[in-house]
Amino acid sequence: MKKKGKIIIAVVLLLCMVFGTLHSYAADDLLGTVVDGSLLTEETEVDSIVYPKARYSYLASGTGSIKLTGTRTVVISGATTALQSVDKIQVYTYLQRLKNGTWVNFYSGTPGIKYNTYYVSTSNTVTVEGGYYYRMCGAHSAKEGSTTESLSSYTDGMWID
Repeated sequence: MKKKGKIIIAVVLLLCMVFGTLHSYAADDLLGTVVDGSLLTEETEVDSIVYPKARYSYLASGTGSIKLTGTRTVVISGATTALQSVDKIQVYTYLQRLKNGTWVNFYSGTPGIKYNTYYVSTSNTVTVEGGYYYRMCGAHSAKEGSTTESLSSYTDGMWID
């Protein structure tokens, strides 16, 4: 019986080594590459800020971030800033996961919507699955009268064990 127990322990240790190696290899294999504009990193917090390419009359910038706050728990946040007070200002946040080389929506955050102001933000805590890269996508807009200006922001990718 003692020999059988040692064999079982040896097999379990071998499986842990094999699957642990494969798990690490998945992150290292893509680490440092860029997928759809996002650099794949092992950072625990990544931010983005985007400004309109053309001079807008109202929309100034959009920001977003994803931060690892615990084991497989992240906080995604986004904000939109206008150049002046506008009728309506919005930010929508989406947590995306890299699956088979494509970013797919994993979670849609609570939108931030305000009226007659120049700034809005939102933040959500999300539990994620390990073994993937994640990024935050933000949709930002400002509306004044009949004019709506919008832009998107994307963070780099963050590996979650």
